[in-house]
Amino acid sequence: MDLIVYLKYLAAIVILTAICLHSFDIYPLGVMVHFTGAILWTIVGIKWKEGSILLNFVPQIFILGSGLIYYFFN
Repeated sequence: MDLIVYLKYLAAIVILTAICLHSFDIYPLGVMVHFTGAILWTIVGIKWKEGSILLNFVPQIFILGSGLIYYFFN
């Protein structure tokens, strides 16, 4: 099996973990985990040249990253 398939499943598990953390209001860990999942999905989207994945997860990287920068440096 191709490595990108494993990365896809890892990314899905990371995003589901982030959703659990968000639902229990575990902040900022939930955002950091979500940020990691968005990066992993973006890598998958780039490798597959899949625009819908990129349209979903690239903005999340900037949104979540901005929130983390604000949280840690404000």
